[in-house]
Parts: sequence; C-alpha cells; structure tokens
Amino acid sequence: MPKKSPHHRYADRYPVLRKMPDTGRPRNEVLDELQEMATEEDSFWQTGRCSGTMYCGDMPHYGFLKEAFGLYGHVNALQRDMCPSQTRFEGEIIAMTLDMLNADAARPDSQPCGSVTSGGTESILSAVLAYREWGRNERGITDPEIILPETAHVAFEKGAHLFGLKVIQAPVDPKTTLVDVDFVRDHISPRTVALVGSACNYGYGTIDSITDLSDLALEHDTGLHVDACLGGFILPWGEALGYEIPRFDFRLPGVTTISADSHKYGYAPKGSSVLAFRDRGLREQLYFMRQEWSGGKYLSPGIAGSRSGGILAATWAAMVSLGRDGYLRYARKIFETSFAMQDLVKSHAPLRILGDPTFCFSFLSDEFDIYHLNDFMRQRGWRFNGQQHPNALHMCVTRPQTQPGVVEAFAQDLEAGVSYARNPASETPRTGGIYGGQPKGVAEVQEAVRTIMVNMLDACQDVPTE
Repeated sequence: MPKKSPHHRYADRYPVLRKMPDTGRPRNEVLDELQEMATEEDSFWQTGRCSGTMYCGDMPHYGFLKEAFGLYGHVNALQRDMCPSQTRFEGEIIAMTLDMLNADAARPDSQPCGSVTSGGTESILSAVLAYREWGRNERGITDPEIILPETAHVAFEKGAHLFGLKVIQAPVDPKTTLVDVDFVRDHISPRTVALVGSACNYGYGTIDSITDLSDLALEHDTGLHVDACLGGFILPWGEALGYEIPRFDFRLPGVTTISADSHKYGYAPKGSSVLAFRDRGLREQLYFMRQEWSGGKYLSPGIAGSRSGGILAATWAAMVSLGRDGYLRYARKIFETSFAMQDLVKSHAPLRILGDPTFCFSFLSDEFDIYHLNDFMRQRGWRFNGQQHPNALHMCVTRPQTQPGVVEAFAQDLEAGVSYARNPASETPRTGGIYGGQPKGVAEVQEAVRTIMVNMLDACQDVPTE
C-alpha cells in the first residue's frame, strides 16, 4: 500500500478504513462528512480558474440533476419490463443527439441510431469493437487496422490493445495540428476497418479535415469515426451562432460513427455519452447474445451490463430542460470567453496559440519554458492541463470561466506570469519535470515515467500505509 500522497489529503482528518467497520455510522454524520469534503473541493473550480473538468458549474442545475437521478438511481436499466421509462429516456437521448448531429442528412439511404454509454472512453471502445466485428463479419478481415491522428484520444489505442487491432498513427501538421490526410491516404489497405478524425482533439481544440477523411472513407469503402466526445455538444451550437466550424457530422456521407459526450457540454451528470451510428447494421455489431446459457437467453447491447437508471434519467432531464435555446445561450458565452482569452494570449509576443481553435485552445512559447509560466499561474490559482511534444498549456473554456471577472483576472495574471517566466526563480520549473532527476537515456526516461504513473494509479485506489 502507498505512503501518504496528495491523493490522501483526508487521511489526517478522518479515520482511514482498512476493513469493513463492525457497526454502521449514523446517516446524518456520514452526510455531514461528505458535505464538508464536497464544499471544500467545489470551492476550487468555482473560481473559474480550472481548465475543463467542470463543464456546467451551475449548482442549481446540479441540484436539479440530483433530484432526477434520485428518482431512478436504484433502478437497473437492464430491467426494461419493470422500468419502461428507461427505454423512453435512452431512445430520446439518442434521438436528440442524432438531431443535433444532423442525422437527417443520412436518410433515406440508412437508418441512424445510437447507444448511450458511460463516457467517452466507452463510446470509443465500442466504436473500435464495432469496426473490428464489421471487418471480420462483412469483409473477412482477420488482422484489422485503424488509422488515427497522433492527436487522437488514447482511448483508441486502448481499444485496439483490448480488441486486437493494429494502430497506424498518422502525423499532424506542426502548424495547423491537423492530421496529414496524404499520410492517411497512403496507408489505407485491405486491412483498414476505420479511419479516425477529431472534432475537436483534446490537446489543441482543433478540428481535423473530416471532409477529406470522408472522401477517403467513401473511396475505399471503409468506416470513419469522428471523435466529438469533447466538441459534440458545443460545436453544433457554435455553427448555429455563426462561428466558422468545419463540418464533421452526418452531413458528410463518409462519416459512419460519431462519439459525443453528454456529460461534458451536454451538462448531464458524469457517466453519460452517446455513440451515434449512421446505420443500424453497424450498431448491431456491438450486440452480444447467447441462447443456450443455463441462466436464460442472454442479450446485451454493448460492453456494459448493469447501469443505473439514474444516469439515463438525469441526462434526459438535462437535455430537455435546456433545449436548443439553452444550449445556444451557454455556447455563445463560452465562445465569446474563449476568444477573449485567446486574444489575451496573442497579445504577448512570447506566446503562440497552436492551430486555429475555438472553445478549447493550447499555447506555448518559443522564448521560454512554458512550465515556468504554469508554475506562476498555479500560484495564482489557475489549473491548466500540461502537454508535451511540444510542451504547451491547454485551456478548455467551460461555463465557470464565463463568470464576471474571470477574463480580467486571466489578463492580469497572464501578464505577470509572462514576466516571471522570462526571469524565473529557478532554472528548472516545478511542473512538467521528471521526479527524482533526469535519467541517462530514452529507455530510462520512459521506465522512470512509467513507474511514476503506476505509483499515481496505485495511490488513487489504495489506502495509505499507517
């Protein structure tokens, strides 16, 4: 078991449970303890200085979701005979998402449909599995490959690892951060079951040329998955507001699946995403059935088994309570705030924004180590996401940043931070370094970093030592 770490910050305040308690605690005492921790943790992101993570930030909205979840949290969404409401919720969540993604453009040649999953990773894993099965069942491909940009979410590699596909990683243009379409074209083979593009990618907030990828998918009769986990529930509203958003949805005939996280800019509770399909035949590749099991005929629509009906109910409630006008209203503020923050970054000569982003952007410096700036901004309460190859900082603008005063605070702190980064207190930044010094070679670096990452994962799941 690990020693105490930042992940165990409550170990000195509350008893650490290392076994099942002999007797239960009063409910009001348990709730008071939970409330104390939650209030402290919420106070950080409520400042609006945290990139991404909390997409809504509206406590009354969270209270509303809690009520909706509470009515169905004890329900197993598998039991549709007992809980037909789950069929209504799931079907309408999918229908609303398909409408947002312009699935009507896919008709009448196909039958758009979808699946509700537990998040972006499950949506991506499900897509990878569906394409593997499609390649095997429809094309006889036994050694399937997928081609994805270097900037694609690592969940695709996770899916390929789990389901036995080969990943061909396409480079991106260093200036635009967009996938090299020529590379993709040159590497399509009879083993290719799917191409991948991002709308937008997590790191830089830029949108790959889905139009070009769509043309390639049609030319070679292969699948095309658009990862819109981050942008799926906000980019359509940005387009409706008049922002220049490249097309990425089912209006492009080569797009066969799209993942979009309702628990991000859909403002649903965590544990909710939609995997949209151009046609039912591809979704069917996810179905698992066994007719001869002693426990009865078994059928499952995807990777997950039991699911809380509360997630479906609260996701449905979030979407119908906001409607088109609510999503447009919030999207307008987010886009305006993001572009205002980007303008502030551009006003500093040492800083450079990567690509042509919208609500989510990344910036670096060719003059100084960007992590010196990160050190300073952390002292001012900002929490950016750090990036590498090249080193950069990522800011995903959400509703908390749209509060009055946040952009002004960003302007003031960024100016002071740039001055600090030009003449930092120490040569090596505190953030972005390798713990324990710099090993000698690349292999040693990789192994050292892996050890740190394993230790972090262990610390997040184990209690501290006594």
